[in-house]
Amino acid sequence: MRRWFLILLLLLPAAGSAQEEWKIRIMGGYVTGREYMDMDGLEKKAYIRGLLDGMLLAPGFGAKEADMEWFLVCTKGLDIAEVRKYLYEYVRTRTDLWDNPNAAKSFRAVRDLCVERAGKS
Repeated sequence: MRRWFLILLLLLPAAGSAQEEWKIRIMGGYVTGREYMDMDGLEKKAYIRGLLDGMLLAPGFGAKEADMEWFLVCTKGLDIAEVRKYLYEYVRTRTDLWDNPNAAKSFRAVRDLCVERAGKS
């Protein structure tokens, strides 16, 4: 028993350094740009609400609250219709996203919208 405890103590520093090298890997997604474009208005609103709610959960998955401040400021009072219109144009004008199911495209669209809104303030 004591032997396993010593081995565990020796391995803990290695586990700590492995965590420091942790890289963010974004897996696939559920909706391609084409599928988003084919949604009706209510489906798009539901998708966007889920997208924004998911982004708000980021601290639960390890995002630092300080890294979320821009998102909280941006989305306060944000109209879903505005996001829907922006995301529609974002995907429509980027045909390379049409077959891409990765949700990062939607995140980039929201981030760009936030930057645009901040510039108008």
